[in-house]
Amino acid sequence: MANLPQQPACRDGVSEADLVREAERAVLYGALLLARRPATRLKPAIAPAAQALLPAVRAFLKGNDDADAAYALAYAQACGGEAFLLEKRAGQIADSAT
Repeated sequence: MANLPQQPACRDGVSEADLVREAERAVLYGALLLARRPATRLKPAIAPAAQALLPAVRAFLKGNDDADAAYALAYAQACGGEAFLLEKRAGQIADSAT
């Protein structure tokens, strides 16, 4: 019998591209979490990528208009996390204004 990795039933019919996009979105969420709570421990599968994305996410959250911030936005758009990233920036700007 072949040793095939089994997916949960909720993953039946999910394309490889969708799984990759979901993994990239998890990296974005991890970077956002690290930006808010630097002591957070992430799962080892996403921690290095989230750490690499962190400077760009921080730049975006600060409202910077530079290449790092643009990269964070482009990354979020590519993985379907743009609305979430924009929401977090709006919240961070509102928090810093009070």
